[in-house]
Order: sequence, then structure tokens, then C-alpha cells
Amino acid sequence: MWWLGTVCYHIFVFFSFFGIPPSVSKLMAPSKRKSTAKADRIAVAKVAKVVLNSRRTTRTEEIGNDSDPHQAISDDDEDLLMAATTGKYDSHEDDGDSDENDDKKYEYAQPGHKSEGSHYYQAPTSEEIQGLKEASDLFKSNIFKLEIEELLAEVRIDYSKLKPLEAALHQLKALFDGLPDEPDASLTHIKSQMSKKYKISIPFPDPQPSSDIQYTFGFKKPTAIHLVGSFPLKTLTRSRDRFNVDVAVEMPTRAYYLAVLAKGIQSKHDLNVNLEFSTFNGDCRRPILILNPSGDKSDTDFTKSKCIIRILPSIPTTLFPASRLSPSRNNVRQKDHNTHTDINMLPATPLYNASILQDSTFTSNLVYLYKHVKACPAFVDACLLGKVWLRQRGMASYEQNGSTMNGFVWSMIMAYLLDGGGTNGGKKLSSGYSCYQLMKGTIDYIAQHDFDQSPIVMGNAISDEKFRENFEVVIVDPSGKVNLAAGMPRAAVAQLKYEARLAQKYFDEYGEDRFDTLFLTTVNELPLYYDNIARLPAPSKTYPRYTAASKLGHIDLFEHFARDVSSLLAMGLTNRVHLIGVHHEPLQNWAIYNSPTPNDSKNPILIIGIILNPEHATRLVDQGPPAEDATASAAFRQLWGDKAELRRFKDGSILESVVWDAKDTEERGLIVGRAVQHLLQLHYGIKPIDGVTYWAGQLNPFINLSQPLSAPTKHSNDGTRNLGFGRIMSAFDQFSKQLRTLDDLPIPVANISPASPALRYSSVFLPEPFNLSGSSLFSNAARYIEPIDVVITLEGSTKWPEDVAAVQQIKTAFLLRIAEQLRMLGGTKVIVVDEADAASDVLLRGYMDVFYSPGFVFRCRIQQDRELILLQRIIDDKNEKPWRKDMADYALRQYNLHFANGPMHTFHLQNVCNRFPSLSSTIRLMKRWFGAHLLSSHICDELVELLCAHVFLDPQPWREPASSLAGFARVLHLLSNWNWKNEALIVDLEGSMSLATKDRIRDNFKNSRARDQSMRHAAMFVATARDLESKHWSWLAPSKVIVARIQILSRAALPLLTNMIAEGNESDIKRLYVTPLQDYDFIIHLDPSKCTRYSENIAPETQHTRKVQKYKNLVVGSSELSEQPLVGFDPVERYLGELKATFSDTALFFHNRYGGNFIAVAWNPATLTARQWKVDTGFSSVPVDVDDSGFMVSHIVEPSLRVS
Repeated sequence: MWWLGTVCYHIFVFFSFFGIPPSVSKLMAPSKRKSTAKADRIAVAKVAKVVLNSRRTTRTEEIGNDSDPHQAISDDDEDLLMAATTGKYDSHEDDGDSDENDDKKYEYAQPGHKSEGSHYYQAPTSEEIQGLKEASDLFKSNIFKLEIEELLAEVRIDYSKLKPLEAALHQLKALFDGLPDEPDASLTHIKSQMSKKYKISIPFPDPQPSSDIQYTFGFKKPTAIHLVGSFPLKTLTRSRDRFNVDVAVEMPTRAYYLAVLAKGIQSKHDLNVNLEFSTFNGDCRRPILILNPSGDKSDTDFTKSKCIIRILPSIPTTLFPASRLSPSRNNVRQKDHNTHTDINMLPATPLYNASILQDSTFTSNLVYLYKHVKACPAFVDACLLGKVWLRQRGMASYEQNGSTMNGFVWSMIMAYLLDGGGTNGGKKLSSGYSCYQLMKGTIDYIAQHDFDQSPIVMGNAISDEKFRENFEVVIVDPSGKVNLAAGMPRAAVAQLKYEARLAQKYFDEYGEDRFDTLFLTTVNELPLYYDNIARLPAPSKTYPRYTAASKLGHIDLFEHFARDVSSLLAMGLTNRVHLIGVHHEPLQNWAIYNSPTPNDSKNPILIIGIILNPEHATRLVDQGPPAEDATASAAFRQLWGDKAELRRFKDGSILESVVWDAKDTEERGLIVGRAVQHLLQLHYGIKPIDGVTYWAGQLNPFINLSQPLSAPTKHSNDGTRNLGFGRIMSAFDQFSKQLRTLDDLPIPVANISPASPALRYSSVFLPEPFNLSGSSLFSNAARYIEPIDVVITLEGSTKWPEDVAAVQQIKTAFLLRIAEQLRMLGGTKVIVVDEADAASDVLLRGYMDVFYSPGFVFRCRIQQDRELILLQRIIDDKNEKPWRKDMADYALRQYNLHFANGPMHTFHLQNVCNRFPSLSSTIRLMKRWFGAHLLSSHICDELVELLCAHVFLDPQPWREPASSLAGFARVLHLLSNWNWKNEALIVDLEGSMSLATKDRIRDNFKNSRARDQSMRHAAMFVATARDLESKHWSWLAPSKVIVARIQILSRAALPLLTNMIAEGNESDIKRLYVTPLQDYDFIIHLDPSKCTRYSENIAPETQHTRKVQKYKNLVVGSSELSEQPLVGFDPVERYLGELKATFSDTALFFHNRYGGNFIAVAWNPATLTARQWKVDTGFSSVPVDVDDSGFMVSHIVEPSLRVS
């Protein structure tokens, strides 16, 4: 996009001389005018084609002579960030300062008329030209710059509209300044007086002060009141949640002073607010007072400001010496403390010390940030961008639980980088950077910085070592005394770095606009974000890791558990995982007349999310330290308990290790879950029976045949589950080698290509070798074998005939010759089938079924390129009969399906499945899902595979899934949110698609929709590098009705899965694979014993799958289909095909290919409406009359029969 700035510059120069269209002139108006008007922002978005989200509503109205630029402006009740993603713009009801020209219509200059004073014809200013030249340098592209400006305009707070809030703050300041002093009184007295007289419960944290304490409580009006936080810096952002306006009030004690302030506010009748107590950063020892608007519409009612006021207790910076609150000092004594113990021997209380120091730095940090706001013009906008990014990535909850990054720490890090942080002590960022450069530079620093080895230190009043010894994360503020990340666990920084690396990747992608991904998409939905999820209760009792020293920092057991568990799991799982996230409900605000409810009394639930590292997640052995390292070995054994053992490895090393048993690929995928459950039970006493739900393999049963059908009597099952697809791949390789060794052929075999889902790791069920000798023991419903398609390519020859029918016959002869030689080699059973069609001699016909040891059936077809040329010749022949040309066209499609598209698709999907181990199981689950919802006959296997591959090849805004559960959820999310009517889905299977190719695909899509507005073709436009027009797999099906049905089902399934995970309800998992039948008009029930694939049903009835043994004289001839395996024979599919061929214009038919025993039918609504009778209506009809009640009365049936 480097050339875009130059192009825009020349456009400006051109229009300055030859005239500028009004809409463009509005966009190009000089910056000194009111260019920030909402109408101008809409025009900018239109001209620049800034699409803030793929789901935003398409704006069709044109800004013209009679149009109102405010038509699409939303009301005040809609969330601003959500409005940005839907293409709407916020308009407050109390807008009193709108642009004076907002109500004017846009003017159009008459041709040939040019007014020198008209602003439409003013030349661009030097600032505008310079801005265009710098856009590609200061921003990723001009379009990206416009998108950022549009986003900032939507999330930035309009401070001129906060008059009621300002009035409330002034009232609050006057109130606090006028509060009377309270005399000293005992604890018992003040608690009784506050509770009985004022209905206020003093928010003393646990443990509550003893009633016999010797000191008294008094009150004097605050010595200082400061407006702190983001509000005075103007770095607040709009969001779904209300923003905070922080007021720091200096006071010597927290709890009692807050109670007196609450009492004073209650008595102030002209400041009507609802009061609550809360905690600051989730620390129960730091109570704060919350002022919520009352909604009384008074002058101080700040409801429309969508904010709350927080009263934060603070202390002067000089109240305590820094040495006394050093991280290594102890300032909390236990009840059984020995007064004679040396204070230096007591355990340190770094969290408590930091909480006191943080109360003294509100104003100093505000001054530090304000200095950078003044020095760096783009600093405020960069803070806004950073906060939006943090919130969208699920990391802006620090205010609630203190466990993740927040906007304040982000701003401090960026300010630090403006002062230093670079190489050799230089500055990482420059004050001349744009907001995009500031944010990108901060993200780059976070992604690359090692917080463990190099903590961020802005001041050095206390040595770095003391901070590093007592905190997991160290970010020291400019005073050098306070660790801003004191309450932040190491897991929070791991998540920040993980997201920063992902953002870094999006920023650096050439030619791709990832603006939506970075700023407009919320990504923290559990099944979409994590690969494995554990839901567990809090420990029922204390555990060894909750030591006496831990109790000094974490009074609440659950608080310590939530912080400690991520560290423990990180030590145990090592590089098996990329990220471990911990989620729980924060301590809620409570009414001022109540006491806070500790977590321990609420049976809280903790949710642990894990993003797996697919390279190491499934390994069977965890290697520990060598036996010689006694200290490390002891720590390893303490970590793993009785799972740890000493082992000698092949290289001669003797190491502590943990070995996990796993029989097959599925079990290896569950090793991480087993390790997590072992560590939880060993260190916290939490057992699986205590209510632990680990979400990883719950969907696996749906892609495995039911247990009774996996018996050795049906399949030669001597390890298929253990080998996965390895067994069929090995058999195919052996078969290919055997075919190449055939030398008694007129034309040698050149290549053998796989063309089956089983050979691209995507068949719903693992290919199991069929026990041919035991097939007679099973009924028709359990003897189906899916043939494995193989394409045989012969070497080139010029002797092939010039007639398609003759080519087909010669191919059949070749198959017979190959079959003969295969039988001679090893007694292999081979059957050659000639499917000659009497209606046409050009159609594809004939194949060879090879029953290959240990029990697979390869269905082979011969490819001959000459056939392609001859078919095309028939189609292009103007003298050819139309019916024959239609047959040739159908034959050409079949040829491409079997010999061109199928093998090539198989080749590329094999590679993608090898790159992403969980893609295979994701595809299998999705095929099963489509089948369970009766859609398998409407969407082909290859299209499902492309949809699944897309979420791995283009996983943004997440990382590619590393588990089948996450992959399944991501595909549902894609189907739920894909705007298929207006967007093409581009799947880069080969991984080398150029930007030009993607542009061609988008152009093809636009042309397709323009030509075919009813979407009769390619309703799902899914394109690849070899299919730029989506003709291979979705040209004819699914129809737009089916696509809409798919979207409805996926939108219901994803919330269901999310709720099941959040609630730990595994029993409802089958609901994902049960489809509602009430939407169909009638059901055709089939006899399960005649459905040859019934054994693949999710819950088959065994009486239909096992043959009941009788006396031998009664068994003979009992099967209608003989006793042989049924290779590719599915009578239900054939019956379904006949129904579609006969009644496709009358009804839609739905069936589950994988074991379904009924067909659901929905009438075409057009067939149910009255129409004029005519000859050749396409269906039988009888004359009827309509009686007085509106019922139709037939002349053929009895008069009493009424058909409504």
C-alpha cells in the first residue's frame, strides 16, 4: 500500500484544477473546519470503504441532494463500541453542541459553474498533503489510518457532554470540605451507631478488628481531594461497561472514614446517588466507596454519562518511609506471633506493603502521565487504542480482580518507553510517533521483553533484587517505591505476551488489513479461546501450599488458590502449553448496610483455560532433572508425587521422569487433562468426584462406532484405534507399490493418487479393516464397507481412440487386465464393475474393487486426459444435439470430480492435516454434526473440509486450534458469523495465495452475486487457489435455504456448548448432535434392518446390527442381500436420490448419511399456494370447490371429506 499516498496526492491535485464532486469535497475539506462532524466521518468511511466489521450493516443510502447524513445515527442506549462494529454512530439525546451545518443538505455544483469562494473547489492545504504523504510512514496504510480515526471517534468520550457529572463532582467536593469532625469513640460505639442510626456497615476487611482493641476511631475532614485516573487525562474509553471516575481522598484510615463519607453523602439531599462498597483491584483489604447515579433526572444525575464515581482512600507520600514498606519487610503479625521474635526473621508481606504504597501514588503517577500527554501529542490516542485492544482480548479486568493487565499499567509502560526501554539505554518510542506507532512499539516491546530477567524499573529508591525476590511480576513506578504489578501473577504477563506476539503478527502481515481482528473483535469466549477447559470448585480445606506466609498476603483461601494454581500448572505442564488462564467471578459490590461476602462462603467456581502447544502436548514422557542434582530431583518428586520415577533413556542419561500411558491418538490428546487432574488432587486435594469437569475429549464418542459394533467379529481390530489413520495409509502405500510392479500391461501405471476422505484423514470414522470371514454373522445393517477411492494414471500414449465411448471401453479392458494380474500375484479378490448407461455412452463408467489385506476395499478408476479433450469437443460442437451436449457437460463435471479436483484436494488436505494435528478430528466432528442435523446430503465432504481448514489456515483473531473441541467451536463460530450473502470465503490450502489472486476471487464473487442475485449457484462461495469461482464443491449445493438453515443451527449450537462448559454440564453434550424435527412437515421412517449404514448411528439398537443365530437350516437364504460385505451399497441414499430427482421442485429432503433411519421432508412453500390450472403442471391434480367455511371439497372423494 506504499503507493496509495502518491495516488491520493495526484487525485487531490487533479480535483483542485478540474473540480471536485461534493461528497469527495466534503472529505477533503481543510482540517481547520469542523472536519470531525458525524456527517464528515460517515463520508470518510464511505469514500475509504472502511468496513469496521464483517458483520456490520451495509449502508445503502447515498449522501445526495435529498439525503440526511444522520439517517443511520443510533440512539443513546446503544453501546458505542458495538455501534462501531455495526456501522452505526452514537448520538446523545443531550447533544447540544452539534455542528451548525448538520441539518443542511449537501450542495451539488452545476456543471460548468465554478465559484472562487466555494469550499468545494479549494485546493488541499499543505497540512493535508503532508498528512497524506506521512500516512504510509506513520500508519500501516492510509486505509488503516482512516479506520483508526473512525474507531477513536467512536470510543473517545465527549467531555463537553458530562455537565451533570461535573456538577456531581463539585457537589461532592463541597460536601467533603464541609463535613464536621467526629469525636474519638470505641469500636463498639461506632459500629453500633453506624448500623442502627445510619444503616451503614463499616467495611472492615477480614479478619475483623477485635472488639477489645485499645485504640479509638475519630474523623476529621479530608486534607486533600484529587481527581485522579483516566478522567483528568482524557484517556477514558466507551465500552459496554460503565467507566470509572476516580476521586482520591486523603484519610488516615480506610474503613471508618469511608463509612463517615457514606453517611455524609446520604444526608446530602441535592446529591441523590446510590451507594455501594467495593474493593480496589480485587483486594479485600482495600475497600472503596462507589457512587451510582440514581436516575432522578436532577442536575447532578449522571446516568447518561454511563459511569460511576469511585472514592479511593489515599495517604500522603511522606506518611511512611520507603524502607518501612520495602517488599522484604513484615508489617502484618499473626495472632500467635511471638513478640520477642526478631522482626527481620518474620516472613515478608510484600502485597500488604505494596497496597499501602499504592494508595500514596495516585497523584504522582497522574503527574507522570500528564507530562507525557503534554510532550507527546499522540499519547492520549495511543492509550485509547491500547485500552480497546486490551478489552477486546479479555485483559482489561484488572479493576475487578487484579489478576490481569489494565489500561493504567499499559499507559505507564508506554510512558516508560518514551523515556527509555530501548537498546543501550535509549528511548524505545519517540514523542513524534503517531498513535499507531506508539501502540505497535509498545506491543513489540511487550512481546519481546523478558519480564522475569529484566523487570521494568522507572525509579530506583528500592533495589531491584528486593522486588524480584518478593513479586512474580515487577513494574516499578517512577518513585522507585511501588510495584504497579504487585497483585499480578506471572500467568497474567504470559497472557499479555501471548496476545502481544499475536498482535505483532497481525501488524506485520503484508497486504492484509487486520484492523477488525485487533480492535473490533472480542475473543475471550471460553470454547473459542482455549483448547482445554477445566471447571473446578474451590478447595474444601486448606492445603500445604497455603502456608503461614501465604496467609499474610492472601487472607482469603480461594484468592490464594486462584493465584497459585496457574503457577503450579505452569511448572507441571511446561512446554506442553502456550498459555494457562484462570477465570473466576470477582468479589461483587455490596450495599453499604451489608457486610462483604467472602469467596469461601459462596462455593466459588474456578475455570482454567489452557492453550495447547500441539508440538509437545501429546508426548508420553516428561523428563526431569538428572539424578545427580539432588535439589532439583527433590523438587520434581514433590511436584509429581508418586508419578515421578527414575528412568534410563536410550542416550544413557538417567533422569527423573513422568510416563503417561496412552493407547491411541485420542488418549494422547487427553494427557494434559490427566496431568492437570493429578496435580490438583495431589496439591489441593481436589478429586474428580468433587465436581471437576475437564473439557477436552467429550466429543470423541461421536466419531467412534458404538462399542458393540467394534467387536473383533466384524472388524479385524488388532490396533486400528491405536494407529489412527496410519493403518489405511500403510495399506495404500503397499497397494500403490504393488500396482507399479505390474509389468504385463500395454501401458504401464504412471501414478496412483488417493481421492478418498479416508486417505486425507477426514473420514468420519477411522478406517477399520473389515473381517471378511465374519461378515455373515452380522445383519444387513452392519455389513456396510465404505470403498476407498483411488485414481490410476497410465503413462501417455497416442494410440487412444477419438471416441469417448471407445475410451471408456478400453479403460474397462485395462481394469480387467489389472484385476487378472492382481489375482495372480497373491490371490487378492478383485471385482470389476462396468456401469454402462444405456442413455448415454459418454458418461463415466466402470471401476475396480480390490479387497486388500487386512480388510480394506480400494475402488480404482483409470484417468485418461484424452477423455477430457473429447468431452470438451462435444460441448463446443455447434452441430451436436443439445441432449448429448448436456450429457457431455455432466460427464465433464464427473471427470473433474473424480480425476482432477478430488485427487488434488486430497493431496492438499493431507498436507494441511499433517501441519495441524487436530484438524482431522475437527473435520470428522463437523461431518458428524452436519449428518446429525440431516444436512449430509446437501453439503459435500470436500466443502465441510474446506470450512474446517479455513479456521486453521486463517485462525484470526485467535491462534489455530490445538484440540478438536476448540476446532469444532471455531467452525460453529465461522458458520454463525459468516456473512455468506456478501462475503466470499477464501481458503488458502496451498499456503501461497497472492494478494492478486485474492482480489480476483473477490471480484469473481461480486460478479457472481451481480449476475445471480437469487443465488442459485454458489450460495456458499468458498474459493481456493485452484477454484477461483467456487465451482468445484459448492456451485450447485448447498442452496441458500440450506445455508440459512446451517447458520440457524450453528447459532444455536455454539451458545449451547458455551453454557455447558460454563456450567460443567457434560450430560447435555448429546444435544449438540440432536436435531429438532418440528420444522419438518412429515417424516418417512425406514426399517433399520434395511439401512445398510445403520450401524453408524449415534445410538443404534443392537437387535438391528447383530444377526440372531438360528438353526442352520433356517439361516440359509435369510438375508435379502446375501452374506457378502456391502461395498458402497447404501439403498437409503439411492432412494433419497430418486426422491430428489422426482420431487425436487415440490419438497426438500433431509437425511443423516451416517446411520440415519428416517428421511425428513419439508414442502416447498410455493407448492402449497393456489395457482391457475394449466397443462403440464408437473403433478397430478383434481378439481375442487371451496365451501362456506373455506375448506376445499373434492369432486372425487366423499363429500364429507375436507382437506384444509
